[in-house]
Amino acid sequence: MFTYAKKSQSLKLNQTGVLRQRRAGILLPLASLLSRESFECGDLATLRNLIPFCKKTGFSILQILPLNDTGIGKSPYSSISSIAVDPIYISLADLGLSIRSRKEKILSSKINHTRIRDLKMQVLRDHFKKEMAKNEKEALDFASQFEWLESYASFRTWFSKYNGLPWWEWKEDAKNSKTGIELAKKEDWESYIFFIYLQKIAYDQLSSTKILLEKEGIFLKGDMPILTSKNSSDVWAYGEYFRTDLQAGAPPDVFSEEGQNWGFPVLDWEKIVRSDYKWWRDRLEYLQNFFHLYRIDHVIGMFRIWAIPQNHTSAKFGWFHPQTGVSRETFSEAQFSPEELIQLGLISEMSKDKFIFHWDFWKLQSYQSMSEEKKSLLWNFSNMDLAKDEDHWKISGEKALQALESFSKMLPCAEDLGAVPGFIRDSLKERRMIGIDVNRWTRSLENGSYIPKEGYREDAISVLSTHDTSLAMDWWTSQSHGEKEYAESFFFPKNSPTNASEILKGLLSFSFGTASLFSIQILQDILYCGKYEIREDWDQHRTNVPGTPEEGNWDYRSSFYAEDLGEDEEICQGLHLILKETQRIPSLT
Repeated sequence: MFTYAKKSQSLKLNQTGVLRQRRAGILLPLASLLSRESFECGDLATLRNLIPFCKKTGFSILQILPLNDTGIGKSPYSSISSIAVDPIYISLADLGLSIRSRKEKILSSKINHTRIRDLKMQVLRDHFKKEMAKNEKEALDFASQFEWLESYASFRTWFSKYNGLPWWEWKEDAKNSKTGIELAKKEDWESYIFFIYLQKIAYDQLSSTKILLEKEGIFLKGDMPILTSKNSSDVWAYGEYFRTDLQAGAPPDVFSEEGQNWGFPVLDWEKIVRSDYKWWRDRLEYLQNFFHLYRIDHVIGMFRIWAIPQNHTSAKFGWFHPQTGVSRETFSEAQFSPEELIQLGLISEMSKDKFIFHWDFWKLQSYQSMSEEKKSLLWNFSNMDLAKDEDHWKISGEKALQALESFSKMLPCAEDLGAVPGFIRDSLKERRMIGIDVNRWTRSLENGSYIPKEGYREDAISVLSTHDTSLAMDWWTSQSHGEKEYAESFFFPKNSPTNASEILKGLLSFSFGTASLFSIQILQDILYCGKYEIREDWDQHRTNVPGTPEEGNWDYRSSFYAEDLGEDEEICQGLHLILKETQRIPSLT
C-alpha cells in the first residue's frame, strides 16, 4: 500500500522559473490508462506508475483532463461539482484493498463507467463503514477546512437518493439548498459523511502524488472547466452566480451552421465580481493542492461568452454576453417597431427594451426584401456599440484573469483555440499567458501556409492533437489529395515517409521542435513505434467528438498498462532521442 503525505508543499514554481523551461509532456484522460493496480479504469495510482516512462524518455509534464465528479455521466466538462474529485479515480490499491480488474489482459477498448462506478462505490462504502467512527472524525476534520464541502456532500446525498434526477425535480425541501443542506444531514447522515470522506481520500492521494512527481522532476497539469452543469451542487447552492435563463455555447462557423449549444448556465459576472470572485477563488485554492499548472478551459469566456436563451436550441439566436444591445428608443427614432422585427425573425429581446440581432439575420428574405435605406440602418444597428462592448470585455476579462492568477501558485495555461478576437489575443500576449497551438491549424493569416517551427509563439504549447480532435494520423490520412501533398512537402521537405511510423515520428519531431515553451502530446500520438504502436483504425482511439452524444465519447481505454510503457525500450529510446534533439529535456530533471 502506498503511503500518502498529509499536505502538499509545492514551491512557487511559476515565480522561480523552475517550471517555465522548454519542456515536453503527455496528455491523457486519466480513466483511459490503467495501472496493474487499477480496477478497470485508470486511477490516481496510474500517475505514479508513469514515472519510469517519463524518466526514461524525458517527459516532465503530465497533463490530465478534469477530474471533477460527473455523477452518472461521463464527460469531465459536464460535472455535478466544479471542485469535487470523481470517486472513480480513487485508487483502491492505495487504500489496501486488493481488488483488481477481472482479467490480466485488457480485452475491451471501452470503459463501462456505470459498472465501474457502482462497484467501486460499494467497495468504498464498505471500507468506510468498517471503521465508521474513525472515518467520520477524519471526514469532519477535513470538512472544517473547506466551506464548499457541506453543500457538495448534501447535494451528492440527494443526487444519489434521486438516482441523478435534476435537483429542480426533487421534493420542495430538498430542491432549496437553504433547507436541503440540513435536511440531507438529518435524513441520511451516513451518506453525507461518506461523500465528504471520499473527497478526503481523493485529496490525500492526489496531493501526495503531486509531491512525489515533483521530487522526480515531473509536473502535473490539471484542467479547470469554465462552466458547470445546471444539475450541479454549484448551481443548487450558489445560484446567484449563474444565469440559468441562458445557455452557453458558440456561434455558427464553417464547421457548424447552427453553432454549438452546450446547455450550461452562463456565469453572472456582475455577481461574481461583487463577491470578489469567491467561486473562482474557492476552486483555485483547492486545485493548487494537486497541480503545478492548469488549463483555463475556453479562456475567451473570461472576456465574453456566447449566450443562448433557454427557449432556443440553435446557437443562431444567441449573442455575446454581456452586450449593450439596441434600445427600443433607438429603433423607435428610426421608425422601426421591435415587435415587427421580432416577427420577421431578425431580432430577439435580450432584456427589457434591449434587443440583439440574430447571427445571420442579413441572409433572411425578410431583411433582403427591405429597401436599401432600411437595410443599411439595421446593419449599422447590428454593429452599434461594438467598440464600447469590446472595451468592456477587455477590461473585465483582464481583471478576471488577474484575479485567477492571484488565487494560486499554479501556472495558468489558456485554451485559446478557435476564432479568438484580436483584442483577446492582444490581452493574452501582454500577460504572457501560455496559449495552445495545434500544428495542423497553425497557419499564416495572410495566405494559409503552415507556420515554420521557429515562427511559433514562445508563450504557447505546441500539440499535434487535442482530446477534441482526431489523432494526428487520422488527420494525416483523411486530407484531400492536394492538401496532403502540400503537408508532405512542408513537414517532410527532404525525404518522403514510407509508412505510418515514419509519418508520426516526423510530425512529433516537428511539434517538439517548435519554438513553443511546452509541447504536450496526447498519449495515442506519441506511440509511433514499439509494442503499443497504433498502426490502423486511428479514429477508434479518439477521446471525444464535439457535438455528438456523450454516449459515444469519453470511454476510450488503452490496451496496455501504465507500467508497460516504461518497459518498452524501443518507444522509450526513440522518444528520448527526439526530446533530446529538440532540447525538451530540462537540465534540472
